Amino acid sequence: MSVNRNSKASLKAYDVLFTQPVTASGLGKSERDSIIISAIVNDSGETLVLSRFGDPRWDLRPFFDQSNVGESGKFVSWDTSLPVELIDDCKSVAYAWFKRGLPGSKPPVARGITTLVGASVIPFVRWLSTLGVKRFSDIRPIHISNYIHQCKSESLRPLPLYSKLRIVDLLWIFSAETMHPLEQYPWGSSSLWRVSGVGETRGVSAANKNTGRTDIIPPDDQSKIFNYCEQVIRETKADLEASGVESFTRRSPKTIRCRDAVLYVSSITSGMRNEEVIGVDSGAWRKETVDGVTFCWVTTTEHRTGKGRVDYLVPELTLDALELLAKCTTPMRQELEAEVYELEQMAPSSRSAEHLLRLEKARKDSKRLFLCLNGSGNKSERLAHIEVLGQAGSNESFKRIAKAAGSDWPLRTHQCRRTYARCFVESRMGRTSLVFLKWQLKHSSMSMTQLYASNPLQDLTLFDEILQQMTEFKIDLIESWLDDQPLAGGAGSKIVELRAIPVKDRAALLAQTAPHANIRATGHGWCIATERGCGGAGLYEATRCPGCKHSVIDETFAGTWQGIYSQQRELMKIEDAGPAVKQRAERDLQVALDVINSLGLSPDDQELEEAVNG
Repeated sequence: MSVNRNSKASLKAYDVLFTQPVTASGLGKSERDSIIISAIVNDSGETLVLSRFGDPRWDLRPFFDQSNVGESGKFVSWDTSLPVELIDDCKSVAYAWFKRGLPGSKPPVARGITTLVGASVIPFVRWLSTLGVKRFSDIRPIHISNYIHQCKSESLRPLPLYSKLRIVDLLWIFSAETMHPLEQYPWGSSSLWRVSGVGETRGVSAANKNTGRTDIIPPDDQSKIFNYCEQVIRETKADLEASGVESFTRRSPKTIRCRDAVLYVSSITSGMRNEEVIGVDSGAWRKETVDGVTFCWVTTTEHRTGKGRVDYLVPELTLDALELLAKCTTPMRQELEAEVYELEQMAPSSRSAEHLLRLEKARKDSKRLFLCLNGSGNKSERLAHIEVLGQAGSNESFKRIAKAAGSDWPLRTHQCRRTYARCFVESRMGRTSLVFLKWQLKHSSMSMTQLYASNPLQDLTLFDEILQQMTEFKIDLIESWLDDQPLAGGAGSKIVELRAIPVKDRAALLAQTAPHANIRATGHGWCIATERGCGGAGLYEATRCPGCKHSVIDETFAGTWQGIYSQQRELMKIEDAGPAVKQRAERDLQVALDVINSLGLSPDDQELEEAVNG
């Protein structure tokens, strides 16, 4: 009988790890090198040490709970070819940060340490080594200045630049941990926050400090990729009915094709991060009917902000896709269950640390949906094993489906969450959204607050990202109004007049005012009324809006007003409509014509000629 464990945390040697010093400062070399970084406990209660401070590689596997991190990404490799004094001091800093965290904040997760070493420590130490610098105490301001210049020459965005320079900041903060500490504050009169540009954002980015801009998938590419994935799902359903689940083996191309398609659909229709999509267990979804409306929920675990178990609202299509993938990956999960059984049969006394870690991972992965064959390049089939798809593998999956869909967009997993949030906002603001599908919110009148407050397990960080996208949308929109594009409507005319007034810092002004601006789409313009407006009558009688002091009509709605103009022309051609209809049509025709002219356009030439000639 299988002994179920919830996660690798059950293997961690808490008692041993708790007794380790929180600092390496003041210890002799042998004492420092013997500090236990990671260890696990076997079924007999015996502690198995995985790595120590002095090892050239730290094994952090027991500390990872994220589903989409590959095993190779759970190790820290210290380059032993680099000056030992530099590496030892970086080890001390990384260890202190991992054990205690920064002053006033919690310690980082294991991924923070692996990222620090790979993205910041090793590049910096290698650069110093090429200059002949052997100790951090030998660093002078000119070194820091040149390294900053070197990093900026790589055209890094603010957050990647911040990450690359992070070790310099930590070396100063944890200088008491080092044998050869920095002698001067590295940032002069500034700070890493400002040197990297994170603290000096402009324009849209000023809405918050997250300047690592994630691309939004263009609508045309969204449409191509989503339609392709829907096609794959339909074809897989037919194939499953015709050939049965036995044909969906670990190496079958159709298994991979189905998994890739379902991964994209699940990501783009839910707003889940990649680790949360990959962490969905088989059957971890449900339907609930409230007041006659059916809601579909997917449950997963959120690690990024420590929320734990969370629910995501998804369309019914997503549940259907997940159920399909669950059926298609049944043979792979059965193989994992067989591996678990085989590993459990080994005598407890002969189980090595590697054996226990593999057993724990196989137990967890046997519940997952998004599986792959790892080590398939090995000559021996037995060396390859089934495991959950990692983030790198997910990005490869996205590259495949984009290419197969006929899109040349560099599709990546992290783009889906921001694209989802943007589509949510554009849908609420009256813009057409290709991927935020028509059945997503169920009730068109349901507000975001009601939607997210209705479920206590809803991921509130996604709600925050939607609000952030709403702010960015408003900044983009208002900024376009302040440019040279023609505007119609009462408020539009006022905005055109305001352009003549010089503004010292327009970006700062936009960042401060846009979040508080009340902007609603009417379908034929924008309404900025904050108190009493027309009571909503303008939604149904479009020609009331152009003369309203609260309306702004921009180029976005040019096609709409061309259509209104054409409709009035058709009404005027109806001979038996009566004088009242004709009079109303003539009035509305002139209103539409005025809007079109204000936007710098003109109606169809033939229609204009007919209007002039009567």
